[in-house]
Amino acid sequence: MVLPLLLLLTMGAIEYGWLFLKAQQITNATRQGARLAIRPDSTNGEVLAAIETLMVGSGMDSYAVNFDPPDIASLTVGENLEIRVTVASANVVLIDAGFLPVPESLEAAVTMAKEGP
Repeated sequence: MVLPLLLLLTMGAIEYGWLFLKAQQITNATRQGARLAIRPDSTNGEVLAAIETLMVGSGMDSYAVNFDPPDIASLTVGENLEIRVTVASANVVLIDAGFLPVPESLEAAVTMAKEGP
């Protein structure tokens, strides 16, 4: 009688732990991309490649990256750059049980100021 409840609780804990792990991996990829983007000689392509390396290495190959402003090279020293990485939850869930409430997407945003020479 208690076994189904314990299994349900265990599966929920595993699923939420997995989502927290994936959220942290998305945050790390976003932070690494922002750290690369604020360098004086960085380009959008380099930043996208760095983010892609970390995301694919984490097992997430379907994601969206947004830059604000869109062109990194146009930033002046001290101007803020925001990078946002979004992944649909359907691409990261471990167990698609359907009975657990999960967010629609996992997202990380990092804002850093452009560095100068």
